[in-house]
Amino acid sequence: MESFEKEIREVFLNLKIPFVDYGITRSDAVSFKGVFNHPEFTNLSRNKNSLFRMASMTKPITAYLTLTMLEDYSIHLNERVGIYVPEIDDLKIAYKERDVIKYKKNDVPITFHHLLSCTSGHAYEHHDPIISELLSKKEIAPMKNGDDAFLKAPLVFEPGSRWGYGISYGWLGKAIEAITGDCLDETLKKYLCRPLNLAQTSFNPSHSLRKILAPVYFKDSDGVYSDISRKMTLGLNPFHYGGGGITSTLNDYLKILQFFLKRVKSDTGNSLVPQMFRNQIGNFGIPALKSYNKDLASDYYIYQNVEKSWGYGLLINNEPMAGKRAAGSVSWAGVLNTYFWVDSKSDMAGVLLTQILPCYTPTILKAFGSFEELSYKYLVKS
Repeated sequence: MESFEKEIREVFLNLKIPFVDYGITRSDAVSFKGVFNHPEFTNLSRNKNSLFRMASMTKPITAYLTLTMLEDYSIHLNERVGIYVPEIDDLKIAYKERDVIKYKKNDVPITFHHLLSCTSGHAYEHHDPIISELLSKKEIAPMKNGDDAFLKAPLVFEPGSRWGYGISYGWLGKAIEAITGDCLDETLKKYLCRPLNLAQTSFNPSHSLRKILAPVYFKDSDGVYSDISRKMTLGLNPFHYGGGGITSTLNDYLKILQFFLKRVKSDTGNSLVPQMFRNQIGNFGIPALKSYNKDLASDYYIYQNVEKSWGYGLLINNEPMAGKRAAGSVSWAGVLNTYFWVDSKSDMAGVLLTQILPCYTPTILKAFGSFEELSYKYLVKS
């Protein structure tokens, strides 16, 4: 692994990645773990085994919690979520007519399948023009407040009519809490943390764990980094956001990816969990994630020229990616430039963690691509 480590560190050096934790695992053992701090950015470095805000890398975990809970409570995937969280039925659909935002009643009951498959009509404030406009007019609450008020934002399309990335996993968290009678963090502990011995994964990290939270940096157009950690409130308050509130470490997240590898390989019978890794949206396309807040995220053209679909909490590449993952692999990312993939055919999963805005920074995307290529070069026999 010396050659692998040497090459990947050269990549991080040349691309001027300030700091990154990264690792690779098989289904039976972790293959490699590394921590990199760029010598030009010593003021941005942090301690080994830092706690990271996983942001949307929370979604596959919440998908697993939801599916396991539905099994335990004998609830169907196509059950109406409004039975358990009635306020979701009050959401209207926002649309534009001659540059004016209007609203209409939603006549399609939102199901667990809709929320899990991102076909519920929900959107994100930084990826949808209507929600972005409503936010700028202060007609809806921003996510940055750290509470759950942003979940009251309207839908932007009829449930079941297309795929659209948004806040639906926040509603899944609410439904889990309503059904179980426990906070989302307790369900996380029951179904995942205790079975996998995840000591540092939580929707509500202890004060001792908060001391090892990696700082969050914003990189401006001049390449200057500023510490914006104090502005990051999500995941550090009573509201547990199922779409992005988990904090975790490299070690713990590798255990989670290893667990997913095992479940893909071993699941049979009537378990709902394998549905995570199968296309749940039919022929709906996965469009580019356009940004309406460039300080938060750049436009993200997700694996252009690769046919894609969506399972539950996971993007699926339907075609192989040359020199990288096999067809049928799954992946996703978090807004603070965290990325992972799970390739069951090659029995490999990898994760790369930073804490930098804006998201989808070209240099970090390139670093993640190189990390994946080198992982296959050195760890998968042709």
